[in-house]
Amino acid sequence: MWTDIKIALRTLAKSPTFAVTTILALALGIGANTAIFSVINGLLLHPAGLPDADRLLAIRVKYDKLNLASITISATDFADIRNSRQVFSSAVLGDVADFSSIAQDLPERLPGARVTWNWFEVFGVKPLLGRVFLPEEDQPGANHVAVISYRGWKRWFGGDGSIVGKTIQLNQLPYKVVGVMGPEFNWPSQVQVWVPIGLPPGDFGPGNRFNENYFSVARIRPGVSRQQAEAFVHVLSGQIIQRDPQGKYAIDSGWGMFALPLTEYAYGDLKTPLFVLIGAVGFVLLIACSNIAGLLLARASGRSRELAVRAALGAGRWRLIRQTLAESLVLAAAGTLVGLGVAQAGIRILLQIAPPDVSNGLLIKTDAYALAFTMLVGALAGILSGVAPAWQVSGIQDFELLKEGGRSGTAGRGRRRVRSVLVAGQVALALVLLAGAGLFLKSLARMERLNPGFDPARVMTGAVSLPENQYPEPKQVAFYREVTQKLAVLPGVSSAAAAIPLPFSGSNFSSSFQIEGRPSGPGDPGPHSDLGAVTPGYFPALKIPLAAGRIFTEQDHEGTQLVAMIDENLARMYWPDQGPIGKRIRRGSNAPWAEIVGVVKHVHQSSLAGDTGKGVCYYPLYQVPISRAFLVVRTAADPAALAGSMREAVRAAAPGQPVYDLTPMEERLAGSLGPQRFGVTVLGFFAGVALLMAALGLYGVISYSVAQRTQEIGIRMALGAQQGQVLGLVITQGMKLVGAGILVGLIAAASLARLLSSELFQVSPFDPVTFALAALALAMVAFLASYVPARRAARIDPISALRYE
Repeated sequence: MWTDIKIALRTLAKSPTFAVTTILALALGIGANTAIFSVINGLLLHPAGLPDADRLLAIRVKYDKLNLASITISATDFADIRNSRQVFSSAVLGDVADFSSIAQDLPERLPGARVTWNWFEVFGVKPLLGRVFLPEEDQPGANHVAVISYRGWKRWFGGDGSIVGKTIQLNQLPYKVVGVMGPEFNWPSQVQVWVPIGLPPGDFGPGNRFNENYFSVARIRPGVSRQQAEAFVHVLSGQIIQRDPQGKYAIDSGWGMFALPLTEYAYGDLKTPLFVLIGAVGFVLLIACSNIAGLLLARASGRSRELAVRAALGAGRWRLIRQTLAESLVLAAAGTLVGLGVAQAGIRILLQIAPPDVSNGLLIKTDAYALAFTMLVGALAGILSGVAPAWQVSGIQDFELLKEGGRSGTAGRGRRRVRSVLVAGQVALALVLLAGAGLFLKSLARMERLNPGFDPARVMTGAVSLPENQYPEPKQVAFYREVTQKLAVLPGVSSAAAAIPLPFSGSNFSSSFQIEGRPSGPGDPGPHSDLGAVTPGYFPALKIPLAAGRIFTEQDHEGTQLVAMIDENLARMYWPDQGPIGKRIRRGSNAPWAEIVGVVKHVHQSSLAGDTGKGVCYYPLYQVPISRAFLVVRTAADPAALAGSMREAVRAAAPGQPVYDLTPMEERLAGSLGPQRFGVTVLGFFAGVALLMAALGLYGVISYSVAQRTQEIGIRMALGAQQGQVLGLVITQGMKLVGAGILVGLIAAASLARLLSSELFQVSPFDPVTFALAALALAMVAFLASYVPARRAARIDPISALRYE
């Protein structure tokens, strides 16, 4: 075989243009596959920085009857998981937290997390510098120590190697740095500092069962399978319901804990789009292999005399097959090496265009798994590229080779048939990708046209998180009142407000409530809604239409009658036959009653396409204070220009407190479609590559056919055929191949589109307009690819053609 490889290297060295073109085509296909696989591997299979990630489970809570499929858990739930030593070796609890610090004399926000002391132990990671937390540091009042992320260490402390042992200020309180984590660990995502959570023992009691505020991860004990651990959590939920004093509410609401792989929890929404992309790049590779197979077939025809001589000198059929395969494998090996470079560039590009909430802090590496995948794909590409030429060589007898080696006027009918099939296959694969990209593009366009329920234009937003130890509720109210008043009088500003949550900000709260005079029946969990706390200017700032009653005013403050507003969805759910204005609701049996004073239109909170339609209940922030909120400012000018004024207003009201996440509302809304836009962009790119490759394949086949039929065309023209007739003859040949490919492609596209119907929004997987446009686009490009060699054929000089050998 080594001899065959050396011969292949010498042969390819004589045709550098062919070799380079082929290697680049393979490198693109192999590199694209490696890049997408590396992302899948780095997110779902073997995440960097998480040893044995398949042994980590995220523990979540669901309420089947309240339309809550997956939410955080309570400290009480965590205590039950932590005590299940027979299944879990360890478990951790965490809560995302924002810290303020001073950098270059300006307040800055450090995204952080409060976690139990064994957080890093469960994830199986060790610090780069120093140590992690000790059990005694995870106690109330003793938790003023910090571990810094690698990114935070580099960004905030310039990579100071002596940072361990130093004191830093977080929320104007001293914290001692005890460790720095390595660059590969970043859980939860984007966190730059961890501190012990230090929960008091009472938080783990049964009374807090339904106070769900925490994220939890458990490591499965050796010898226990993932399926067994997941089943155990389900059984544990049933046991809790039986023994818990609040078991009736758990049954009525459909409460239960469940477990799922941590990687699926973190990136499960990307699983289907990523597998769609791996399928797309697989198609691109198949088209590249088909193209190369056609080129190798053409080379084999051009080397007929050489093959005839080798056969006459005793080279057997197997030897000729080995030589043909050796060429394709050499090309594939070179394509694989170059493809690794293409993959690295592709990964960088993918991370640059990916949504920030996915790509920030994400580490994707070409590890051993990716390298093994690349080698496998390269070997398959070599075999697929060489099997057709090798089969053609194996089917020709020696005397046929000698016969064909003496003339070049026509190609073997079998070889023409194989090349035609290859081109039709390329067209079919390209059409599948074009149709898929078209369906997803149309789906994205439908989402972008949806009305979110508010006007995002010329609205600036930013977040503030006040430390509760420094800002009790009266100070929180005073702060937000002062800031919104300062912002409201700025030139061009029509309204300013504070609110939590803000649509498309990633925050959401929900709770059950009671309706006065309407007790819940047996098995009824009672009403449930999303929650909001807003200042009076919120609804004008976002131009949320008022449907009935009034909006909040400055008179709705602490010490006055508690009031509430609801949206139309909540009104339809619980007051379908009567107006809700004047009705009273309350959160919990000991809470005060709130009178409903207004009804507003429904606002999409987190997704344009997948909005649950759950109703929202709003409370005046001045009556229900909260430490963390978003500032919302409507202006007549460029909203981004308000960033400086918002910082100054916050600094004046609360020195040392940063305002962060300064983002125009239109960007937030657009960002909610970031994953869909990312998928369409990448899929569209590969569909374009497939279209180009298919066109080049068709061009190559038609050009080769014209070259082989030069004498025939010359005779036709000598006998009176016009240029238009020759042009039509050649174009017809090409369009027949395209027509066959389009027919097969439409059938394949319709079959595959059915599998993707759940990923489409208001678009049929068999949308005839999309399929017709994809076929038309492909036909037009194919026509151009056929026209160029056809035009050249029509200009053949009959006399020169008759002399052609």
